[in-house]
Amino acid sequence: MATMVWKDEYSVGNDLLDEQHKQLIETVNELKGGAALGEVLAALRHYGDVHFRTEEGMLEASDYPDLERHRGYHEAFRTWLEDTEEKHRSGSESAESRRDIYNYLCVWLANHFLVYDKAFETWLK
Repeated sequence: MATMVWKDEYSVGNDLLDEQHKQLIETVNELKGGAALGEVLAALRHYGDVHFRTEEGMLEASDYPDLERHRGYHEAFRTWLEDTEEKHRSGSESAESRRDIYNYLCVWLANHFLVYDKAFETWLK
């Protein structure tokens, strides 16, 4: 598993959102550092909610025309996270599942930054 690192291409041109994105990457990378899976998932749920509310609030305030679709992407992530937490609580954790979760999160974040969040970059400026 390669460690996910912040890349300038992830930037959406908003310092607050970029800092929150960096924090999400740091939280995901805690899985590589041996942090307990349940703790990382809970931190992602909490911090993800904070970030999603911040981002959606900015988009709403700017009358972003694709806000509902963007909210849908966030909601799909929340659903995946809830399902993953439930599986973890039922005791299904292995090195392979940790790796799969980590890889999923890295791909999801990069895709979300580069595709879905980039779509509003110029709108917020």
